[in-house]
Parts: sequence; C-alpha cells; structure tokens
Amino acid sequence: MPSNFEENLLKEEHTCQEYVSNTSLGKGQAVVKQLISQNGPSSIILSSDTIVTCNQEVFEKPQTKERQLEMFHKYHQHPDLEVITSVNIIKYDSVTKESIIKSAIEITKLRFNDELSDEFLKYYVDSEEGLHVAGGFKYQELGCLLFKSIDGDYFNIVGLPAGTTFRLLSDILQPDH
Repeated sequence: MPSNFEENLLKEEHTCQEYVSNTSLGKGQAVVKQLISQNGPSSIILSSDTIVTCNQEVFEKPQTKERQLEMFHKYHQHPDLEVITSVNIIKYDSVTKESIIKSAIEITKLRFNDELSDEFLKYYVDSEEGLHVAGGFKYQELGCLLFKSIDGDYFNIVGLPAGTTFRLLSDILQPDH
C-alpha cells in the first residue's frame, strides 16, 4: 500500500538523522491511518527513507540535471558523504487498532572522488542515471565511479539496508510482540 505522507518536513528544523527518521516514520504511520480508515487487516508495514548528507546538508533526489551537477560540485568541495537510511517496521493489529514500532538508522560513509574532472561529472549527469534518486547517483551502476571508497552497508546505498531490516523484522515477529 503506498503511503500518502507528504514529504515536506522542513530540513532546517531537524538534524539530518531526525529529518530522515521523521520522514520514514511519517510514511509508515500514514499507511496505518489508511488501514484504520479502510478497516484493513492486521499488517506488517515497512517504511523507509534515505538521504545523502554532505557537510551537514541534506541531499535528496535532484529533479534536474542542473541541480544534480550542483550537488556533485558540493561533493567535490566536501568529499565525505553519508548515506542515512531510517527503517521502520510497524506491526498493526486491526482488532485493537494498536501498533508496535521498531526503528533503526543505518549510516554508510562514502568518499567522493574529488579528482574527477568537470567533463566526467557532466558525462554522468547527461546519462540521466542519477536523476530522481537520493544523492543524485546510483552506486550500483555507473555511479560507483564517482567514489573512492565505501565504509558500511553496500545495500544501504543501493536500496534498503538488508541486515538492519532483517533484524527489525525478526525482532517484531517474535511471539512476545
């Protein structure tokens, strides 16, 4: 079930981790509200959100090539990036209308290759590969060429931190929950 949560929290009012956590939780809670209003079944809901931070600034999905190139120029100036994902597992009980929430944040560090030429960055932008994705790149494709190193969970960068998600699911599905 898609969430109808409007992702418009003000970045200035939150730390980077609070911002991604509140957005992720808002998505999950919106699905719970939809289930309640539709008398939906008991459910396990997974919600997440991912951002890229550079120099304490949040970078989400560029909508234009110009914005994407601006992002890369900032990464070039401040090459230490963090990919921050917030994952929530919500166990919703349709009888009691109550929910149990398990949450975690996964942070993976990336080192942008600050030796890349403007010509290379423009080539990548012109490929349109990283448009409409967090941080403006797809690490699992050509985007990996933009970086010197990775420290942390690869799956956090390419979609969803698998280990963290599995741990949360295992925890919430224990018989005592």
